[in-house]
Amino acid sequence: MKAISRVDYAPNMKPQKAIRYVRQRTVMQRVAYVRSRTIAIGGVVCAVALAACNSNTAPSSTPGLVTIQTAVTCPAPPVHIAVAKPPRSFAAEPHFTLGHDVGYCAYIDTAAGVISIRLRPEYAPHAVTEFIALAQRGFYDGLSFYQVCPVTTGPACAIPAPVALAGDPTAAGTGGPGYTVVSDPVIGNYLFGAVAMYTSNPETIGSQFFISRGDSSDVARKYDIFGQVTDGFSALTTLQKGTTIVWVAIATTAPEP
Repeated sequence: MKAISRVDYAPNMKPQKAIRYVRQRTVMQRVAYVRSRTIAIGGVVCAVALAACNSNTAPSSTPGLVTIQTAVTCPAPPVHIAVAKPPRSFAAEPHFTLGHDVGYCAYIDTAAGVISIRLRPEYAPHAVTEFIALAQRGFYDGLSFYQVCPVTTGPACAIPAPVALAGDPTAAGTGGPGYTVVSDPVIGNYLFGAVAMYTSNPETIGSQFFISRGDSSDVARKYDIFGQVTDGFSALTTLQKGTTIVWVAIATTAPEP
């Protein structure tokens, strides 16, 4: 297989080809990781003649990338009705408890179409809990993608990468739900379709999130990756600044294998 480098990816790549790029890249990292583990098991031989060990070293990024960004495709979107007058601020974090041995999918209905996201609580439990708790109360219903990056005019983007930001009731990049929770360690890379919490303080998260619309792997690793887009790529690639979020629905599914 031809090695995939960043020059193989282009922001205007068709969605189907782009997601294949993500999955091929993660599979290649899995191969590299397995090889490195094999070498570790044979460490006695390698310790004697390390220079003779002709193999790949462990990938610089976490092996968790393999599973967090090769997620099982979500089922078809459910029938859902937006909350008419959703709350935009809370005195304390809304309660939600993650289930055991279950999976979660989020569906963002936009003016451009529905974007399906496989949530990954096994890698980002705080972020997933936060997102689900707010979504179930309609917090995101009626908000918009307040910034789509990169931009050529107007204020500079908060993240210098091809991303779409949402989840801010003020649409100014500084709003939130009225509280914060502790963030998770970052697992995975900001590849096409990655969904991550956006925050100005890496120690905490609120309601804002972004979806990568290209290879954003150069972004500083301080934003929780808590999901991966599995369907609705045409909607993702056509998002514009001001695109409305009609509603966000959450569905319980079988867990990741």
